Amino acid sequence: MLEARNLSLSVGTKELLTDTSFRVGDKDHVSLVGLNGTGKTTLLRLISGPNTDSALITTGQFLKSAETTIGYLPQEISFDADLEKTALQYALQANVRLFELSDKITRMEHELALPEQDYESEAYHQLIEHFSDAMHEFEHLGGYTMQSNAEKVLGGLGFSEIDFHKKVKAFSGGWQMRLHLTKLLLQNPTLLLLDEPTNHLDIDSLRWLENYLVNYEHSYIIVSHDRFFLDKLTTKTLEIAFTRINEYKGNYSYYEKEKAERYELMMGKYENDVKKIEELKAFVDRFRYKATKARQAQSRLKQMEKMEKNMFSPEEDNSRISFRFPKANPSGREVMRLDGIKKAYILPDGTKKQVLNSIDLEVMRGDRIAIVGSNGAGKTTFCKILAGEIDFEGKLSIGHNVSLNYFAQHQTENLSPEKSVYTEMADSAPTSEAQKKVRDILGCFLFSGDAVNKKIKVLSGGEKSRVALAKILLQASNLLIMDEPTNHLDMRSKEMLIDSLEYYDGTLLIVSHDRYFLDSLVNKVVEIKNGSLQLYLGTYAEYLEKAEKTLEAERKEEAAARQKKQSAPPKISEKETEQTKKSVAVKKDKKRIEEIEQNINRLEQKKETLETMMATEDFYKKSQEETAKVLDGYHTLCNELNVLFAEWEQKS
Repeated sequence: MLEARNLSLSVGTKELLTDTSFRVGDKDHVSLVGLNGTGKTTLLRLISGPNTDSALITTGQFLKSAETTIGYLPQEISFDADLEKTALQYALQANVRLFELSDKITRMEHELALPEQDYESEAYHQLIEHFSDAMHEFEHLGGYTMQSNAEKVLGGLGFSEIDFHKKVKAFSGGWQMRLHLTKLLLQNPTLLLLDEPTNHLDIDSLRWLENYLVNYEHSYIIVSHDRFFLDKLTTKTLEIAFTRINEYKGNYSYYEKEKAERYELMMGKYENDVKKIEELKAFVDRFRYKATKARQAQSRLKQMEKMEKNMFSPEEDNSRISFRFPKANPSGREVMRLDGIKKAYILPDGTKKQVLNSIDLEVMRGDRIAIVGSNGAGKTTFCKILAGEIDFEGKLSIGHNVSLNYFAQHQTENLSPEKSVYTEMADSAPTSEAQKKVRDILGCFLFSGDAVNKKIKVLSGGEKSRVALAKILLQASNLLIMDEPTNHLDMRSKEMLIDSLEYYDGTLLIVSHDRYFLDSLVNKVVEIKNGSLQLYLGTYAEYLEKAEKTLEAERKEEAAARQKKQSAPPKISEKETEQTKKSVAVKKDKKRIEEIEQNINRLEQKKETLETMMATEDFYKKSQEETAKVLDGYHTLCNELNVLFAEWEQKS
């Protein structure tokens, strides 16, 4: 499939990989892990195609089979050339040949129907032949199922039927990335490269993608900070560390355990090597200038130098920096009560969208609540109401002595553009003890070395978000509301934040799509759906289990309702047994299948007759009306056959 041999990679003066090799086989499901800045995204970009970055220097080689096709989902993409296309049109571009054929057939249909067409001309005869050939190829390549497949993937990733016909430019960046993912999945490449695919997905679309990739017939490499995602989907882990790529034959949890064991063994060897080097050094220092021992001293010196060159060095910081939130005075037993909370927005077209409708909730001291729901369900609106940032209908009561701290994405607007990262943090530290922790916290949030001296105004959106989140850790409160705090964090940063929140002694409400993060912290789950609120007691994993059962029950009810509507079986007397009912339904379906098959055979014969006629010279001599009538009949036949095939598949 794909093999890298003796690969070295550097960006400018920074060395990312040194003489390392790895292989991805057919049907390998791989996670690519490593600390931020080790080169995961750069490596995926390099695998995806030719290197066009002049700052990127590589040696070594990539080997891949002739059948290998590569699809790449980057973290950022430009849609400039496709902004005027609809979502469905963009997805249909997945199969370039089918998309070209569809356009070609549409153009030829228009040409064939032109009133000024000369039906006796050679050009018209050739047009008929080309049209017939294009129709045959379109059908052979699965053109008639192309749109239904695209609609299934779009629906799975959260697009509604109305969204199918919206232009690409009408969608936000996150939804545009979903469109690109749709196109990649429809292309079905033999090697799929996914760089942070979960960043823009909600719980429902994340589940759908997981189920899709679990059954993916080819290989993929995933970079993600979602542990649950990696554990469920991957069976092999490639780690970038110390400019090398190390292979672990298991998912992320296996990798963590195996890495700890390997590290322990290497540390043991390192300690033994240090002792051995000290012994060699002592011998050299003692006998270097003694004539009778000079040769032995020289030999030990060479041995010592060789050991120092090749020995493992524990330079990577494997320690977990711990931090505790500043203590706040405890709140009363009841922290917050919501009675009949409603919230609606007026859309640009003047219509009213009811986001929340008659919400009731009681938040008690010590509650750790996950707020979940699909994109657009109202999670952020709910948090803003709790934090007192927007108006609403209904009653919100705040308990005794509640001190609230709220993290939201827009809080980056409150940072001082002219301050450095370090100054912004230090100025927010309430105590001298907290100020001592500023550099440690910034290190955990991926700011180290000179990066702490960068001015806020030159930071990216993700970097500003991390600074705003880091500031939260310095402030005392007994009620903490956090809206997507993990979006721009790597594994190590998340672990530090989880550790800090586990020891937080206040009340916690979190919106996040990171399931490992939620499952480590919460004891209640609030689901917002269709404007209503449903409370679940227990961990996030327990909520997911209940939600999956509910979803499965809903699917069965919907399937049963569809079957009932389609079958419309005759009334059966109460005395008949359930087995008889099933037998009647099965016989009816069998009879219908036979009828469908007969109709398909009849229509296919008719279609073949028409195609034969359209390929003859006599067909060109017919009048315009006769030719148009034959073409209309041919299209009608094709549509009737598609409907029959779909019904036959459903009945079978």
